[in-house]
Order: sequence, then structure tokens, then C-alpha cells
Amino acid sequence: MNREQHEQTAKAFLEALGRGDTDTMSRLSTEDLTWWIMPGNKFSGTHAKGPYLAAISTLFENAAGHLALDYGEITGEADRLAIVARGDLPMTDGRHYRNTYHFLLHFRDGRIARGQEFTDSLHINEIFGAPDTAA
Repeated sequence: MNREQHEQTAKAFLEALGRGDTDTMSRLSTEDLTWWIMPGNKFSGTHAKGPYLAAISTLFENAAGHLALDYGEITGEADRLAIVARGDLPMTDGRHYRNTYHFLLHFRDGRIARGQEFTDSLHINEIFGAPDTAA
């Protein structure tokens, strides 16, 4: 795949994420997909494909719509694509989950094999609650 094909696949995957469309996300990713989310929030950690896709619904439990992404810089080389995006998810209580993301995606055989998500954990905690620290 070339950079443009990686970009098309990545945007389709992220837009499916924004709709909670895990079937499309599954189709666009490898069976051994791993997704890492930076520390400091309830979604943090390295997630295998099944648990990651199963957890997507928690993002929309109190949402009043879809997560709309506005793409900024996109660059890629070899099997990697980096995307900077801003997201907006309206919540049922009138607030908006507005965050900035940096996604680093790794491709294999035309599908996403690994994702790394860098974002504002403090804002995630404001909207979705802090991580459970009970031992």
C-alpha cells in the first residue's frame, strides 16, 4: 500500500470509531490488532482487538451524537501513518468532549495492525470520569 491508501484506510477506521461501527473497524484491522492509549485515563493501556472493540460502546454511553474528527497534519512513511486530529463528541448533559489526538498507525497487508493514541487524559477524565484506582 502507498501513503494515500494508508490514509484512506486510517480515515475509514477513525470515522467508524466515531460512529461506534466496530464491524468496519474490525474489517479494517488485522486479527492481532493492538491499540495503545496513553496513560492517565480510564481507557489507558495496551488492548487486544477483541477487548478494544468491545469497549468502544462505553465511549458513547452518554453521548448525544457521533465523534466528529477534523484532520490536521497527516504524514506517513513505509508501514506507518501519523495523524493529528481534533474531535468533538456532544454529550447528553450538554457538555462536549473535545480533544486533540495524535494517532500513530502501523499497517500490515493493507490493514491496521497497531495503533498508538496520544491525547489529553485530563479532559477524558473530566468527561468520562477518572480511572478506578481501587486495588
